[in-house]
Amino acid sequence: ALQVDQNLVLIYLKGREQRFGFSVSGKVGNAVTRNRIRRCLREDIRRMRGELKCGRYVFIARTSITEVSHAAVTRELRKLLGRAGLLREDVQPGPTP
Repeated sequence: ALQVDQNLVLIYLKGREQRFGFSVSGKVGNAVTRNRIRRCLREDIRRMRGELKCGRYVFIARTSITEVSHAAVTRELRKLLGRAGLLREDVQPGPTP
């Protein structure tokens, strides 16, 4: 499944375990910026892990991601996963920061 949003692209493949990959191109910014974006995405996924279906997830950051806050990226990530149907219905969402 491929889902595209303003700041993120999600590629999903079915599988028996949860695996996550994060891609932030050199076009996005310098190393500090790219690593901060990766850390933010990893933290968001760590918090949502129990709500996600099994499979392989690859998140690709688009260049516009540098212009929005971490909270906005978190909302967009949740919206992207919901639209793709990858959030499990049987799990109650955890508290959002």
